[in-house]
Amino acid sequence: MVPGTAVGVFFGDLVYTWLALRLARKTGRSDVTAMPLGLDTPSTIGLAYAVLGPAYIATRDPVLTWQIGMATLFMIGVVKIAASFFGGWVQRIIPTAGLLGSIAGSACCCSVSCGD
Repeated sequence: MVPGTAVGVFFGDLVYTWLALRLARKTGRSDVTAMPLGLDTPSTIGLAYAVLGPAYIATRDPVLTWQIGMATLFMIGVVKIAASFFGGWVQRIIPTAGLLGSIAGSACCCSVSCGD
């Protein structure tokens, strides 16, 4: 999981940088920045403990476990791509505070577990 995640984050950051540069050129502004792409920690931990761990325990086959993980990630990607078309609609009907709640929950969990 780690090498693939590192490569994915690297290429995601390159895409966000390219998008920011394109927006800066298009708008003529110099204060445009790229949002850094990072790990979705709760999903990463959830994948390890809810998918990969049980799959390995049930099969004792690391290759099959890897295949199950890849199939799961592919299905997650399909759902995220399909859901991305409804982002504007979700932003209109859900208050901003409600949309930021999951981020605040992750920060709270990280600070408690990290001892900060």
